[in-house]
Amino acid sequence: MRKNLSLLIALAICLNTATTCFAAGTVNSTSNPVNNSVQVDNSNLNLTIYDAVNGIEKSNTEISLMKGKLDTLNKQYDLDHEIATSLRTDIVGVNKQQVELQQLITPLKDKQNIKNQKYAIDVRLNNIKLDMERQYLNVLTCNEQIDNINKTLTNLDEQINKLQQQINLGLATEDSLNAPNIQKSQLMTQIESINSSIDNSMLVMKQYLNIDLNKNLILNYAKKDYVKFDDTNIEAQISSALEKDYGTSESQISLQIAQEQQKIYVRYDNDISGNRSSAESDLLAAQNNVISTNSNAKSNLWNKYYTLKSDENAVETQALSEKSAEDAYNKAKSNYDNGMTDKLAVDTAALALNKEKTMKQRAINEYMIVQQEFKYMLDGHASAQSSMQSIGVSGIEY
Repeated sequence: MRKNLSLLIALAICLNTATTCFAAGTVNSTSNPVNNSVQVDNSNLNLTIYDAVNGIEKSNTEISLMKGKLDTLNKQYDLDHEIATSLRTDIVGVNKQQVELQQLITPLKDKQNIKNQKYAIDVRLNNIKLDMERQYLNVLTCNEQIDNINKTLTNLDEQINKLQQQINLGLATEDSLNAPNIQKSQLMTQIESINSSIDNSMLVMKQYLNIDLNKNLILNYAKKDYVKFDDTNIEAQISSALEKDYGTSESQISLQIAQEQQKIYVRYDNDISGNRSSAESDLLAAQNNVISTNSNAKSNLWNKYYTLKSDENAVETQALSEKSAEDAYNKAKSNYDNGMTDKLAVDTAALALNKEKTMKQRAINEYMIVQQEFKYMLDGHASAQSSMQSIGVSGIEY
């Protein structure tokens, strides 16, 4: 009995002294943080990416509700603690089983519930912040795509006018207009799709910040700078992450609580009420949870790492596409300078280059956000479910 009580006391101390590390959620962008950069009028809200991300904790309704639940759990712990300290086992007829459960098991469960809720808030806040970055950057790159498409449409009109002149002179046939007209139609459809993506991102951002859906958001320029993740000894990094994963340690503590609860029922319960069988079932579930949590955490880490490597390859591929477009532009410009082609060909090549630059930046933005997610998982959050959403690629085919 003394041995069991000693174990419970040690477990309670562990729960009291354990702390949870909270991510700062900093934003890596080229925009400079300005504390008072939010300027509001009757219809517009001017936002930097810094303000958008760091305004979530204060404004987000979901986070507020989760914090409210944390307050409730703290009050429940205080109430249960007060009841536990008032109970005595030396009174004739007292239910010693219930007293021990109230004094030893209930406080441990209450403390664990509080820790779990703090962890859940941290994970959800981190996910929302990263998705806010995604949505913000998606709007910016979509706007760049639309701007380039509009310029491309103007360029196509010039090509069509040139072809029409050649047709009028008998130097070209009517069917030569088919290709540019089809391209125009496709680009106009692309604009509709990209605008839909912008509207969706704007809606999500407004919901995250709990602001009027009719308010117009004016987003300041921002982008991610490319920094390649150092995956040297990735196996060791993942093994280290598993050792400090909160979910894994939480499952082990829950197992210890289930073991002590089962021992109390074994001492006092003849299982007429079924409580002993229920406790044994809880113990089995806790044992299985330890195994599955560790397995899932390991799987989460490797899956996120493979996603990161895939996005890294996407950046490298897009960089090659940009280089090819740059070479084509330089050649067109050289030909124009030497009188071998017209200005229209140079403009066409320049627009193609701008398109590839935008798509490379989109790939970099996504890669760096996934890298932030992976680093967060490596830092004790391997069991956490990070956002699976990626930045859209509207207009990638134009």
